[in-house]
Amino acid sequence: MFNPYAQGGWRNAANPNAPGSSGNFPPQPSIFGALPFPTSPSAPTLLSFSFASFNPTLLNSTVTGPQSRVFFNITTDSPTVGFSVFRDPATHPVVIIEWLEHPVIEIRGILSKRHTSEWLALSQNRSHRKMEARGKSFVWVPGGDYIFLYAAGLGQPRLYAQVSRDDDSVTLELSAEAIQIGLLEVCVAATFLLQCGRNID
Repeated sequence: MFNPYAQGGWRNAANPNAPGSSGNFPPQPSIFGALPFPTSPSAPTLLSFSFASFNPTLLNSTVTGPQSRVFFNITTDSPTVGFSVFRDPATHPVVIIEWLEHPVIEIRGILSKRHTSEWLALSQNRSHRKMEARGKSFVWVPGGDYIFLYAAGLGQPRLYAQVSRDDDSVTLELSAEAIQIGLLEVCVAATFLLQCGRNID
């Protein structure tokens, strides 16, 4: 009698020496798809961007990415008092934050002018901040030494970014998917607001 489990290398009466449950080798997938094949979920590959060269704080800093490439230069109160401006390597302004009593942010081509408290809205229980970008809803959630960015909604949380800080730098790590859907400028701006030390509400 044909036994598909024996053919797949699974331990059974017809194949007692198969490695399937001996602990030495993982079982092979069933050739008929009748049994699940064990897989381990892999964490997304993250690309690192650092806010460094504080002068003297994050309000005046440089954002570098892979291969130490400069992506943004951030200046505050220069040349205009009351503004933080993120410029790309061609010196074009990409993000502009006006430090009013209730600060206002604009991300060119992505986010029209609005209050930072509206864009990074604090939840009622103060456990996370909500964010809208590129037609999608996200949440920034603190956990341990990180602040994590997930897609909002039900189901398995999908990590898009994480932020960490040490004495002289802030690091933003983005998934390849986050880069592909255009979240670089958005996440750099959000990281800055979350870590700059100023009131954004």
